[in-house]
Amino acid sequence: FAIQLDELTDVALCSQLLMFARYMVERNFKDEFLFCKTLDTTTKAEDVMEIVNDFFEVHGLDWVNLMAVTTDGAPAMMGSRSGFQTLVKQCTPMVTGVLCFIHMEALVSKTLPDQLNSIFKGLVKVVNHIKSSALNTRLFKRFCWDMGSDFDVFLFYTSVRWLSARNIPNRIFQLREELDLFLQDQRKEEFRNVLIQSNVELAYLVDIFGILNKLNLQLQGKGANLFFHQSIIKAFLDKLKLWIIRVEGNHLVQFPNVDAMLGEKEAIWTQIIDHLRMLQDKFQVDRTRDGLSFIRNPFTTEVNSVPEDLQEEFLDLK
Repeated sequence: FAIQLDELTDVALCSQLLMFARYMVERNFKDEFLFCKTLDTTTKAEDVMEIVNDFFEVHGLDWVNLMAVTTDGAPAMMGSRSGFQTLVKQCTPMVTGVLCFIHMEALVSKTLPDQLNSIFKGLVKVVNHIKSSALNTRLFKRFCWDMGSDFDVFLFYTSVRWLSARNIPNRIFQLREELDLFLQDQRKEEFRNVLIQSNVELAYLVDIFGILNKLNLQLQGKGANLFFHQSIIKAFLDKLKLWIIRVEGNHLVQFPNVDAMLGEKEAIWTQIIDHLRMLQDKFQVDRTRDGLSFIRNPFTTEVNSVPEDLQEEFLDLK
């Protein structure tokens, strides 16, 4: 069997450890949620190991039968000296340690050039100005009602949940006229300037966050495996290459909100290309396990690229 762990802190600042398992039943994979336990004090690798080891002992699970362990990239999990995966390998040296694809791609997706990142942080401050005050929230809601807007509230952004990143620019983009008038009425010129000066960048953030959210959701779900994830990432890398060529040719069809702002988009072309290339480099670096490509298609693979203990069996298969 293989296990997957994730440690997170909830809204009550309570640290929770979750563990899932995957194993074979009649030649089919089965995924099962094993437990959610509280880490009462510290969240070190030793604390995680103690909880998992106690669970194994109570339910008669043997470390020898563990084939793989998947975690996020936190030092307590992946540390080379005292991380949880290192402690697991002390119990069963043959276990395979894997970094969770979804955690990996979420971190890569957060990469923004300095200028775009500065604009995004400015937009977050604009939303916080309204959301952090009950009075401002009520006033803005009534303001939107009076203008007949489709929406009347903003959504909070939390860096823990990457999918919420699109909520801020998308909602600001939809309510940008109402927000500008509201800030003008409140005489908050510093927030108005953030909104006015970042009009085209805001449109790009809406478009690219929507694309990255779709990628993140594709990597989720039961029954997914390494090759499924690699196919999705490979397709995304091919799309990035295509988009860079299109933007260099002044075509922004894949970024409809930016494309709609005719006459203003020239200034952002360089930023878009730089960001797409940055994403391309990051995703290329984080692709792993290419040495297992022979499983996908053994007929085009040379025997020297196959692990030595599998070479003879591979030749029989080929």
